[in-house]
Formats: sequence, C-alpha cells, structure tokens
Amino acid sequence: MLHLPQIQPRTPAEYHQMAAGPDRRWYRPLLVLLIFAAIFIPLNVFVTVIPAFIPSIATEGYLGILQGEIDTTDPIVLAVLMFSLIAMIPAILVAVTVGLRMGLGYFFSVEGRLRWKWQFISFAIAAAIFALFYSPIFLVLEDVEWNTPGNLPLLIVMIFLLVPFQSAAEELAIRASFLQIFGSWIPHRWASLVVATLSSAAVFSLLHGSLDAWILLDLVIFSLAAVFLMWHTGGVEAAIALHAGNNVVIFVLEAIRGTSTSLISAETTSSPISVGISFVMMGTVTLVLALVAKKMKLTRRHNPDNTPKPDPVYLYNNLSKGRYFEEWNDLYPAYVLQRAGIFPSRLG
Repeated sequence: MLHLPQIQPRTPAEYHQMAAGPDRRWYRPLLVLLIFAAIFIPLNVFVTVIPAFIPSIATEGYLGILQGEIDTTDPIVLAVLMFSLIAMIPAILVAVTVGLRMGLGYFFSVEGRLRWKWQFISFAIAAAIFALFYSPIFLVLEDVEWNTPGNLPLLIVMIFLLVPFQSAAEELAIRASFLQIFGSWIPHRWASLVVATLSSAAVFSLLHGSLDAWILLDLVIFSLAAVFLMWHTGGVEAAIALHAGNNVVIFVLEAIRGTSTSLISAETTSSPISVGISFVMMGTVTLVLALVAKKMKLTRRHNPDNTPKPDPVYLYNNLSKGRYFEEWNDLYPAYVLQRAGIFPSRLG
C-alpha cells in the first residue's frame, strides 16, 4: 500500500499534523523534496523549452519568455507560464503519496478529500471581494494607457481555466507541503505550525524574485493569510481560493486594459501605501472566508476512526515486530497470524 494507516495521528488533530502519527519517520519529508524536484524540474523544462521547437508556437511573445519579458496578453505566453507552474501539481501529489506515505486525500483536508462545494464557494467569495477592491485601482486610479486586445474573450476563458490551477499548484507545493513536512518533523502542535508558517512565507516571498522590502512584506502578508486559512478551515481549499481569486481578478483586469505589469520580477518595487491596501484586502477576504467556514461548520480536526484501513502486509510486518493493533483485530487474516507464530484463538 502507498499510504501508511498510522501516518495520521491516533487522536483528533489539525491539518498540519496529518503526517504526524506513529508511522512518521524523519527521512520521509526529505524524500518528498527529492521526488518533487525529480518530477517538477523535467516537466517545467519540457513545458517551457519544447515550444521553442514548434514554429506555430514559437511566437515573438514566447521568445520573450526566454529573455525574461512576459506578456500575458499573448495566449501562448499565458499558457506556457501557467502550465510551467501547474506542473507542480502532479509533482507534489506523487511526492507526498510516495515520499510521505500519507493518504492523498488527507493532503487536501482533514476529512480525507478535497471539499469541492467549499472550494467553489470560497473561490466565488474571494473573487468577488478582490474584484470590488481591484476594479477601481486598475480601471480608474492607475494612469495607464489602455490597449484592449482583440483576443480578450480567449484570454478571459484561459484565465478562468488555468489560473486557478496555477494558484492551487503554489498552495499545494509551497504551503501545504511545508505544513505537512514540519508537522511530521516537529510533533508539538504550535511549534510545527509556527516553523512551517515562517518557512513557507520566506520561500514563497523569495521565489518571486524581488528583494524590495515592501514587495517581500506584501508577499509575507499573503502567505500568512493563506496558512491561517489552511489551519482554520482544516484544508487547502480556502487558501487556494484566496490565491486564485486574487490572481484571476488581476489577470482579467489586466487583459481588459491590455497591459501586463502586475507580475513580480527582480526589478519590481512597491510602497507602504500599496502594502497597506494589500493588508486590508487580504484581511477582509481572510476574515470573510473564516466566518463563512465557521457558519458552514467545516471540520477542523480529523477523525481517527476514518483513517484508511491497513492491508495484511502492513499488519504482518508490524506484528512480526511485536506491534499488534487491537482496533484492527478483525482485519487480521488467519494466515498473517500464523506466519507470525500466533494462533487466531489467542487474540479472540
């Protein structure tokens, strides 16, 4: 079996403790990082580089990507950019399943599944609030020349189809994985949460490329809000909604305006005013999502009774080491007990 039945704690626990059960081992999080890199790097290179050899795709806009000039109003550029990041999804899902040995559903939430209803509701809420905040800034306040492209309908469709997956990729690979990794390494509930929060915030901020203090602070605020939502709601859905709502609204407004200036690069800078506005936006969205989650009575802690059941191989391997699980007594086949030198009647 890929998952280990006791990788989840044997008592009710929060999202970041889903890999902190008796089956955890210090080396498994390292395997997650190695497997993720081994899958993501080739996929990222494939998505980014291969189009250069296809004449119909290797447009002037695409060639600009290789030079660090990204025009998201070009459909080819937008697709390459999104898929190069979406490649993190299969990489982290395989890495967590094989490396951390947890049931994949528990990587999404404490209920052992992606809560689709909550995912769609939280995205709709986040996107609506961000639209209210960003629309005046992008369409009225900023003094930027408009150049609405003729392919606007295509761009909007692509944005709604691809950007949520790009956002989910970053949340799963950077935030959710950090919570599970440090939750596995550090058994203490609050210590693991604090370390994971600070580490993921630092990595998320630095990966965007800019070392401007205000940009970094803005990204840290974003990261803290996302981690809080994962912890508070018991899953990744609200954090993905926060990220996707923000990005979708920005990309749509930029597509309407015909500009591509919001992507962060090494030269990007910000200001205290911008950070203040961002703080208010993120705080508002986070507060509303937290209140709605409470209203919907989302489960914040997993139920150990729903832990995936073990197979005979797992039971035999543990039994041969002297570990017998009374709660799974009925799952022990007679041949497993016999191979371990124990008669079924002795365990009745």
